[in-house]
Amino acid sequence: MGLNIYYYISGHGFGHISRSSTLVQRMVETQFIDKVHVVSSRIQFLEIKSPKLKFRDVSLDVGVAQKDSLSIDLSQTKLELQNLEKSKEQRINEETKYIRENKINFILTDSASLPITIALEAGIPSIFLGNFTWDFIYKNYAKYDSYFSDLSEKLEVEYCFATEALVLPFSCPMPQFLEKTNVGLVGRRPKVTKRKAREKFSLNEDLTYILLSFGAYGLEGKNFETKNLPDTIKLVAYGVPGLSNPDILIPKVDHYPDLVTAVDFVCTKPGYGILSECFFANTPILYTDRGDFAEYPYLVSALKKSFRSIYMNQSQIISCQFKETLASFECTDFANLNTDFSTEGEQEIINRLLEYTNE
Repeated sequence: MGLNIYYYISGHGFGHISRSSTLVQRMVETQFIDKVHVVSSRIQFLEIKSPKLKFRDVSLDVGVAQKDSLSIDLSQTKLELQNLEKSKEQRINEETKYIRENKINFILTDSASLPITIALEAGIPSIFLGNFTWDFIYKNYAKYDSYFSDLSEKLEVEYCFATEALVLPFSCPMPQFLEKTNVGLVGRRPKVTKRKAREKFSLNEDLTYILLSFGAYGLEGKNFETKNLPDTIKLVAYGVPGLSNPDILIPKVDHYPDLVTAVDFVCTKPGYGILSECFFANTPILYTDRGDFAEYPYLVSALKKSFRSIYMNQSQIISCQFKETLASFECTDFANLNTDFSTEGEQEIINRLLEYTNE
């Protein structure tokens, strides 16, 4: 008998759900996985269809609340965390009941700790998947409010009860898991070559295209001074809430990684999802700050070691000082980048999951 998997995916931003979409697709194509119950507050993002799939719109973590894509709202984050804590016992009971009724025999979580507690209650194994844990993220905010210190300690204990952890590249410090294995890069890949991608979006070979990629939280109130752009540079955006500028190209997109591979540069705040997509598309990155988020320095370290990338502050981006930045980029030596990590993360994860069919 194959695996009947409960797969929880954090709704924080687009990174967790976008990378998980590739793993879900691989799961439904795998012979010894019978059913995948995808549990998330962002299930509408997944367009995969299969008789093996069952979707459940449930949130079991908060992440961090954000005012926009570049700034964090700590007071709202605390309020949402407190509300989650009040309903925690009820959610454990509801999800445990669901697991038993559906004869689920395994939980995979990217990257919340509460599903691990649910697995304990249901008496089934659990695997953590991710490049950071939320206890590490919240511990950083203890300098503002002791609430986050206490919460971090509780979550660290929850994570430690996972049967094992599968750790993605660009990782942050993590709790002492019972068992831990490093796996390769997971992320969405383009479906076409760079040349075909540029043809698909009708991009002019004589222009340099920069994709503004700022995810779920948008760029509300950010007015790009596109008048400062030379005629040779064109900004591109897709799915960026709050962005309104007639000088910015907004194409029709059916597969975002194809747009990532079509453009010459991606301008973004560092996040695992967009880093992995740029890596697979071989597209260089112009990165900026993302507020006080503990994962940030680890992703910046990865950018410096493994990506053709250069930093821009937010005022440079808003004022469209891309000509100067691209000139600096051209003068930067990227000859010694370290890309010596596996890019077969999905299959490595599947292989580990299948070992549980024999345990």
